[in-house]
Amino acid sequence: MAVLKIKYTKTERAKQKKILKVSLRMLPLFEAMEKSLMGTINGIAESIERIKENIEKNKKEAAQWIAIFSDSWVDISSYISVNEIIKKPVDVAGVRVLQFEKVDFEVAPITDETPLWVDSAIELMKDQLQLLAEINCLLLQIELLEDELLEVRARIKLFENRRIPMAKTAIRKIGQKLQDDERLMIATAKVVKTKQIEEESR
Repeated sequence: MAVLKIKYTKTERAKQKKILKVSLRMLPLFEAMEKSLMGTINGIAESIERIKENIEKNKKEAAQWIAIFSDSWVDISSYISVNEIIKKPVDVAGVRVLQFEKVDFEVAPITDETPLWVDSAIELMKDQLQLLAEINCLLLQIELLEDELLEVRARIKLFENRRIPMAKTAIRKIGQKLQDDERLMIATAKVVKTKQIEEESR
C-alpha cells in the first residue's frame, strides 16, 4: 500500500469520511457492472456457438453441391458478392457496440443457361455469409466488452485495495491524533491552572 500522506485536521477527517462514503456507495455499482458484463459476454459467446452450429449444418447440406461445383463450369462466387455489412450502434451492458443487422448482397441475374441448382447454391451461400458476418460482429462486441470489463475490475481493485482501506486508516489516525491533541491541551490547561492557583496563594 502507498504511503499515506494526510493532514491531521478535522477538515481532513471530514474529507476522508466523504471519500469513504462515496467509495462504499460506488463499489457495489461497479461489482454489479462486472457481473452484468460477464453475463453479457457469456451470452454472446453462447450465441456465437449456436451460429457456428448453423454454419456446420449448412456445410453438411452443401455437401451435395460440392461435387457439382468441382465438375461444373459454373463459378458460384461470380454470382454473389457483398456490397455492405449493415450494422447499427446499440448499448450493450452500458457499452456502445455495433449490432449486426444484415448483409447487402449483389446477386448476378440468372439466365436461361444457368443450371437449376445455382439458385439453391446462391441462397445457401448467402446464409453462410450472413452467419459469418454476424459472428465477426459478435466477436468485436466481446472485444469491446472485455476491454470495459478490465476497466471495471481495475476500479473495483482501486476501491477495495486502496481508496477504502486508506480512507479508513486516515480516519482512524486523524481521530487518534485529534484525541491525543485534545488530551494534551486539557493536561496543559490543568498544569497552567494549578500554577496560577499556587501563585495566587503565595
